[in-house]
Order: sequence, then C-alpha cells, then structure tokens
Amino acid sequence: MPLVDVVLLERTLFEPPRASAAGRWATQVRRLFPNAEVIPYGWHLLTHGPDDGLRGLSSRSLEGQPHKFGGLQSSDEVARAWEAVRPCYEALGAKRIVIRTPASLTPGAVGRKRLQSFVEQRRADGYELVWEPEGLWSPSEAANLAASLKITAMGPAFVAGRPNTDEDPEVLYHRSAWLRVDAMGRRPRLSADQLDAIADHADVVTSPTFVFAGPKALANLEATADSLGS
Repeated sequence: MPLVDVVLLERTLFEPPRASAAGRWATQVRRLFPNAEVIPYGWHLLTHGPDDGLRGLSSRSLEGQPHKFGGLQSSDEVARAWEAVRPCYEALGAKRIVIRTPASLTPGAVGRKRLQSFVEQRRADGYELVWEPEGLWSPSEAANLAASLKITAMGPAFVAGRPNTDEDPEVLYHRSAWLRVDAMGRRPRLSADQLDAIADHADVVTSPTFVFAGPKALANLEATADSLGS
C-alpha cells in the first residue's frame, strides 16, 4: 500500500456522528493508515442552504430558520451548527476541516467575505480549513483567494472524465491546490489517459497532493502510485 498522508471523511458532510462514534471512526482509520491525518468534512448545515440539495440526504438536523443555516453565514443557526458538530471533530482529533461550498456561494463580494469570516472564526477555534468550492469559481480564482486566506484549495482533477486544466495544459486544476481524483460511472477506475494526465501534473508540480474518492479509491491510488513509480 502506498503511503497515505491524509484521510478525508466525506460522510461527515451529511451525517456527522456523535463524539463516541467519531472516536471509534478515528481508531479504525488510524489502524489502517497510521501515518495519516484525519480530516472531516464540515457539516452541510454550515455550508449548504435549503436549496443546495443536501438536506434530504441527512436525518440529523437542528431547530431554527432553514434559510439561516448554511452559506457560511454569520447567523445564530450556523453558530449552533458549529457547536453541535464540534465534539465530533474533537473526537476525531482533527486539526483541519474540509469545507465544500455549493454553487450558491459565488465569487462575488458576499461569497468572499463569508469565506474570510468563516476562516477567521474557525482559526480562532483552533482549526485550519481545506476549501473545496463548487460552482462558478475558476481554479485561479479559488487558488488566489485561498492563498490570500492562507488556506488550502482543493479541486477536481477531472470533469466528466476529462482533465480539468487551468492555464497550463499539463497542470490539473491549479498547481497550488490539492486534487480530488474521482473515477465514477460503470467503470470507476482511472483510464490510461487519466493516469497519463496525473503523471504530467506530477512532473510539473512540486509535491502534489492527490485525494482519491469514489468506490475504487484505493485501487486508483495504487494504480497511480505504480504509474508514478512511487
């Protein structure tokens, strides 16, 4: 098995467990990947509004006005969602959290201000962020804002199976960002062309970070390591 530096827990986006269950998760992850940092996703009540499509995928909720949850708002509802989920992150031993923002958080002034405020609040709580924007953010816009906030951006290496390049055709998404490598569909394994694109990126970018997701994540990790000779 190739060295795994980070394990991202996407399930906490939908159903963050209570502290006791989170502690068991952390033990299991560290048994499998003893050198890995465990990084949960932020709960959707922090990031996604009622029209962003995640409410129906979760059974856990909080009392409050629905439109005041999500969107990284500076609202009492988002503050209560943070306090409700914080014991989960503490039990996981997390120092960083992935924040996936939906398309409704746009690159305009409001979206930028909300992200900056959320970063500052979480940093005051002792957490750093990895930011995974969806929607209208270009790779360069996301990377530049992340750099100004001193956080890590993460973006998709492939869109509809094709390399997601920015300004340099050999660079996937952006050279400063972590890359989420998904291979979905009926054949959820990386193709030879996708492995070649990852190899081109690794030749250009110093110490890239690849995050493998999907039902064949471990198989694709191993295939990529073999392709890179690592």
